[in-house]
Amino acid sequence: MSQTTERKAKLEGRIAQLNDVESLERLVQYAFRGGKANKSWTGEEHLVKGPRITIDGLKAILNGSDQAILLAEMVEGAERKLVGCIHLQKEGEHGHIGMLAVDPDTQSSGAGKFLMKWCEEYAKEHYQSKDIVGEVVSGRPELMEWYHRMGYNPTGETAPFNPEGVTHLVEGLHFVKISKSLTT
Repeated sequence: MSQTTERKAKLEGRIAQLNDVESLERLVQYAFRGGKANKSWTGEEHLVKGPRITIDGLKAILNGSDQAILLAEMVEGAERKLVGCIHLQKEGEHGHIGMLAVDPDTQSSGAGKFLMKWCEEYAKEHYQSKDIVGEVVSGRPELMEWYHRMGYNPTGETAPFNPEGVTHLVEGLHFVKISKSLTT
């Protein structure tokens, strides 16, 4: 999958491999916990402290079955730069998304929308998913609004937010479950 951006760079997608784990780990930490709150509206560093994912966690995903990490790379001439990723896992008739990360330095390039669209197509084609489900951390109204613009809506369900090794900086954080039908 590919798409041309306003900067005349091209976004291209590919599936992550084990040799991508170090660059993936850097991207995800930078996007979620990079201390760029003033630049990036998608970071969580004002809500939590600690790693978003580990190298071992990424290896476990990539070695798992019925799941993939989809990558977005910015291509300009012969240069390729990893700018985003999303984890997609088959859960019965659902595709389950997580770890959507876009490099804060390339936000507004369309990488997030590119990854979401490709993820939905991949879930339908490879997993025969009828819908996509995921979670958004409470305290992120701007991110919930972005998902709503992508066609996702809260289901009314919540779940605990207690990742290992993560300290809450804000009381009462939890996951808000979201979903989008792929059949309409």
